[in-house]
Amino acid sequence: MPIEKKLGSTVLRFDRVSSTNDVAKDFASSGAREGLCVIAKEQTAGRGRQGRTWSSPAGDGLYMSVVLRPAIKPSDAGMITLASAIAVAETLRLDYETDAEIKWPNDLMVRGRKISGILIESAIQDDELDYIVLGVGVNTGQSSFPEDVANTATSLWLETRRTVSPEDFADALLPRLEHWYLASLADQASITSHWKKLSPTSQNCAVSVETSDGSIEGITQGLTSRGGLMVELANGEKREIVAGDVRVRTLTV
Repeated sequence: MPIEKKLGSTVLRFDRVSSTNDVAKDFASSGAREGLCVIAKEQTAGRGRQGRTWSSPAGDGLYMSVVLRPAIKPSDAGMITLASAIAVAETLRLDYETDAEIKWPNDLMVRGRKISGILIESAIQDDELDYIVLGVGVNTGQSSFPEDVANTATSLWLETRRTVSPEDFADALLPRLEHWYLASLADQASITSHWKKLSPTSQNCAVSVETSDGSIEGITQGLTSRGGLMVELANGEKREIVAGDVRVRTLTV
């Protein structure tokens, strides 16, 4: 279903917010049209998946959220997560010449360190999807990170020694985000196919996965039709992971 307005055709800019997702959700619940984009210079309570904190120092990252209103079932929203990761990965690779890869479902990694994350939050009424808020955080200018993530995070500055404006990154990202968002609604096979090319750990990779039901270990076997990660356990059982934290394991011989 075509969107009514180009993503980012309306952009609201703030100096400081708790989180751009919170602001975008307020606008969405008040009837904001699809495509509304919220960008902030700083977040005081930025967050990622599973309630983790997202470091959001002023001027050092893109902190952006977009209101989406896709006519899909809530169970199909995972495809939008995959599509968004593709858009960010392509922007990092093509515009900023980094070897960005996707770690399921939506972490963007460079040399094994996280450079970007995606947080999708939705509102459901009477089993129908009311709206989705798509949040994107990209580390652009950090030269260092807090101690708790110093060994696991990176930025465009650290990778390229280029000074990248968060607004410039948004300008490059939004057209790709729109393209892959529309593809997720019309051609899910193209999403899973392209996503796999950008995620070398999604196939034949030893992983441990922390889920709400506990930890499992196995070998990745690609994506399911709804965007879950298929993992084969040591006993041959195959299990679809729809939510969890994936870590690559080193196998010893």
